[in-house]
Amino acid sequence: MYYLEYENDTKIVTHIHEKLPSPIKEGHSVAKSDQFEIGMELEFMITVDTVNKEGIVSASSTTKQTVPAYQLLQKIKELQDDNSSLRNQNEALTLTLDNILTDVIPTLLG
Repeated sequence: MYYLEYENDTKIVTHIHEKLPSPIKEGHSVAKSDQFEIGMELEFMITVDTVNKEGIVSASSTTKQTVPAYQLLQKIKELQDDNSSLRNQNEALTLTLDNILTDVIPTLLG
């Protein structure tokens, strides 16, 4: 079962997650579905039509993306993943630098 994150206004799925996303973006909702897999939101435009009381998608529609749109969406996803990875690396380097400045250098100078 996957979690479909979709825009409240358009009902278009923007992301498919393995785990319940937290926090959920403002103006978005999440529903469960076993009809879709991660990455399908890039290849298809998926619309959540109805969600039952248990939060499971009970009606949806899909339209195959055109090839250029699919390629652009894939590239955007790759760039977002790269950006996230770089942010994580930057945080780790910042912590290491802070450690050097606060612990190592004073010990060497002291």
